[in-house]
Amino acid sequence: MVLQQESNRQLIQQRLNFFRIPVLLIFFILAARLWQLQIIQGSEYAAKAERNRIRSTELVAPRGTITDRYNVPLVDNRPSFNVIVYRESMKDRAATIRFFTEKLGMKTKEVEKQFQRSKSLSLYHPIVIKEDASMEDVSIIEAHQADYPEIQLRLEPRRLYRYGRLAAHVLGYLGEVTETELTENIFPGATSGSLVGQSGVERIYNQILTGQDGERQVLVDSRGRIKDMLEEKSAVIGKGIKLTLDLDIQTIADKALDDKVGAIVVMDPRNGEILAMASSPSYDPNAFSGGISEDAWNALINNPDHPMQNRAIQNSYSPGSLFKVVMANAGFEAGILNKDMRVTCKGSAVYYNRTVHCASKQGHGTLRLEDAIAKSCNIFFYELGKRLEIARIAKYARALGLGELSGIDLPGEKSGLVPSPEWKERTRGEKWYAGETISVSIGQGALSTTPLQILRAISAIATGGQFPTPHVLLRSEDRTDNADATSPLRTIPIQEEGARRIREGMWASVNDSGTSHNAAIPGLDICGKTGTAQVVSGQKKHQLQEDAEDHSWFAGFANKNNPEIAVVVFIEHGGKGGIAAAPIAREIFGAYFSKHRPKVMMHLTQALNTND
Repeated sequence: MVLQQESNRQLIQQRLNFFRIPVLLIFFILAARLWQLQIIQGSEYAAKAERNRIRSTELVAPRGTITDRYNVPLVDNRPSFNVIVYRESMKDRAATIRFFTEKLGMKTKEVEKQFQRSKSLSLYHPIVIKEDASMEDVSIIEAHQADYPEIQLRLEPRRLYRYGRLAAHVLGYLGEVTETELTENIFPGATSGSLVGQSGVERIYNQILTGQDGERQVLVDSRGRIKDMLEEKSAVIGKGIKLTLDLDIQTIADKALDDKVGAIVVMDPRNGEILAMASSPSYDPNAFSGGISEDAWNALINNPDHPMQNRAIQNSYSPGSLFKVVMANAGFEAGILNKDMRVTCKGSAVYYNRTVHCASKQGHGTLRLEDAIAKSCNIFFYELGKRLEIARIAKYARALGLGELSGIDLPGEKSGLVPSPEWKERTRGEKWYAGETISVSIGQGALSTTPLQILRAISAIATGGQFPTPHVLLRSEDRTDNADATSPLRTIPIQEEGARRIREGMWASVNDSGTSHNAAIPGLDICGKTGTAQVVSGQKKHQLQEDAEDHSWFAGFANKNNPEIAVVVFIEHGGKGGIAAAPIAREIFGAYFSKHRPKVMMHLTQALNTND
C-alpha cells in the first residue's frame, strides 16, 4: 500500500514536471512580450495613444510680400481653405469619397488620386483633398461636420499677384516641391507638399520669402470630433522684399506689348537697377496659386508662342543693326576709327565675291561714323568688319558682355552667342570664312544676344564704361542675407572720345532725321539705335508671307551726357525697328520723364503748344 502511494506520487511528479517546462516557456514569452511593449516600444505606443486624443494641425506661414521700389504691393497673400481628411478618424472610406463627389462635385478619380499620393505618409498625417475651396464648399463641410468629423478645413494663405500678368516673368509663381528638388535639397527645409517658388523672384529668393509654419494642438474624441484647444504656436510670416521695378513704367511696358510677341527692358545704366522687364505673351501666376489644372498647364507649355519664357533673358536673337554700336566701339578700341575713318556708300558693294546692299538703294555718300550710325549704313560697317576681322570683333563684343551671362538675379538666363573661328571649329568642325564676318558686322549670321545683354552693352557705352550687374532686388527685410548688399560697380575700359562720338551718332539717329526718329521727344536728349534683324532670306520671305517679317529692335538711353534711363524694345516679326520698336521706346521715355522730371516735361509741352 505504501509502495503504491509512493509510485502514484512519483507519477504525479513526473506529470507536473512534464507541464512545468511549457508553462515556464509560456511565462517567459509573455514576460518578453511585456518587456517589448512596455520598455522597448513603450514610447511609441504612448505616442499612438496620445494621437488618438491629441491632434496636431499645421498652421501654414504666409510668404513675405513683394513690392515695387516705391513700396507698392505687387505680391501678397489672401486667405483660403484647404479641405483635408484625417484617415485615423475615417470609419467608411467609400462614404467619405462619396461625400466629396456628391457634395463638392469632385470626380472619384481625382479624390482617389489624392489618397494614392499620400500612401507613403503617416496614418496621422492629414491628406489635402481639395485646395482653395470655394465659400460654398466651406459652408457644406461646416454643415456636415458632425457626420464627417474626419473632413476638416485648414486655413492656408494663398499667393495673390495683384496685377495678374503684369511683370509675371519677373515675379514668378509657386508650385509644389518636386521629388527631385527634395532629393537635391534645392529648397532647404521644404517637405513633401510644400509650395516653393518655381520661377522668377519667387524662386531666387524663396528662402527669404518663406516663413516658419506654426502648429495647433486640439483634443478630439474617439470619432475625431474636436473637443478642446490645447496649445498653439503661431506661424511666422516670411520676410518681405522690395524690387527695383517701378510699377508705373512696368505697366506701360506691359501694355505696349499687348497683342505682340516680344520683350522690353528698362534699366538705370548707372547701377543696373531694372525699372521694368516685360515679356509677351505672358501668363497669370494667380492660376498657380490654387493649383493649376492639367489642361491649363498643357495649354501653357504647348502654346507655340511660349508664354512661360522670359524673352528678355531666356531667348536670344540676331541683334541686327543694334550691333553696329558694338562694332563702332570695337573700331575705336582696335585703333581703326581713331583715324577718322570715312567710307563711301553707293548703295551696294562687293566683298569676297559677294554683292551686299545697303538699306538705301541710292547710297548714303561719303560717311563718318556719326552719320553711319544715324543712317544705319550697312556699307560703312561691312568695311569696318573687314578691317577688324572676326577675332577682334568677338573680343570686343565679349568685353561688352555679349555671349556671357549678365548675372541678373532671375533664373534661366541664356548666354547668347558671339561666333569665332574657334567656336565654329569646335561645334561644326569647319573653318571660318571671311564672308561670314561681313554678316556678323551688321548683327546677322550666327551672332545672337538677349535683349538684356544688348541693353547692357549699349548702357556701358552711354556711361563711359560703367558695367554693373543687372538686378531686380532693391532691398530685403532679411538682414542676414547678402541680397541687401549693393551690387559692386564694375567698370570696363572704353575710350572717352570713342564713346562720345558713338553717343553723337545715336543722338543724331533720334533727333536728326535718322532711323530712330520715331523715338524723339522734342527738348529731350534721347539717344538710340534701331535694328531690323532678318529672319529668313528674301526668297523665303516671299513664300512665307505670314510669319516672315523681320524682328524689330530699338535700344537707347537718355540723357546724352548724363544717362539715367536705358531702354530696349524687341518685337518678334515686327518689321522695321524704326516703325515697330522706336515709338514704344518713345512712350517709355515720356512716361519716365513725366514722372521724374515733371517740370521739364511741362515746360516742353508748353513750348510745343506755343509753337503750334
